[in-house]
Amino acid sequence: MSTTISTWVEKERQSIEKWSKDPVGKEESHLVISALESLLNGQLSGSATATRINEILVPRLIYGTRADVGGLWGKLAGMTRYFGATHTQQLVDLHIAIKNLPDIINNAGHVVTYGGKVIWRQMPDWGWIFFEHGLDLDLQSEDPYDEWHAQAPGKLAATIFTATLMVQSKDFRSLAIYACDALKEILEPFDDREMADEWKMYIPPAAAWVGIGGEVLYDLCFKKTSEETEFARFTPESWGVWRDRFAALADDKEIDERCQGLSRTAAEEMKRIEQRV
Repeated sequence: MSTTISTWVEKERQSIEKWSKDPVGKEESHLVISALESLLNGQLSGSATATRINEILVPRLIYGTRADVGGLWGKLAGMTRYFGATHTQQLVDLHIAIKNLPDIINNAGHVVTYGGKVIWRQMPDWGWIFFEHGLDLDLQSEDPYDEWHAQAPGKLAATIFTATLMVQSKDFRSLAIYACDALKEILEPFDDREMADEWKMYIPPAAAWVGIGGEVLYDLCFKKTSEETEFARFTPESWGVWRDRFAALADDKEIDERCQGLSRTAAEEMKRIEQRV
């Protein structure tokens, strides 16, 4: 899913012109895209971009004339499919800065919320907008082979961003959910899946979780102090199963050299982490 910044910006502006009916909302959306373009081009820091977005949206949020910020989160999530692997830290810095913005108080003296969450510190909702627009791709077994696999780079880019953000922001509850889901995808044999060569889609994201969050995953398996549902699948046995599966995939001649190499690196990283204690 390779694209240039200018191509992405043009596509987003065309979408705004096509779908935005509210003239003020349309102008706000164009200004947000300009801020995000400046971030991607290195002209604004993550903190400065967050402040700029807040300046654009907060006036109408205060007076209740802007309905929501869901479109913004969908846009930010969608960006990760294009730039999550190439502009990782810039996007991570932006998201952390947004969550650290002051609460918005409306003209009635109440904190402004969206979907029951306080804007900005309780957003995003990883179970909804970010999953739908970032990690959860539209994969159907009846899709043509090339169309199905064309989504793999976007899934990997979104995973790299998500893993990096969750590690740096210490959002270990969300990390536990999405890392475990990614690792689960590589456990079953690939030779009897509905789509041919599914390993191309699933091995790189699983390996990315180990490469970025391996230390956290180890601690969840061996040192967890919480019995919450999100952490239930993290056990010493799970760690061993994942490590051994990567080692087996590293020697699997039915997958390509790239995915063999990623699997080998993941297995070696897990062994390195084990030896640190």
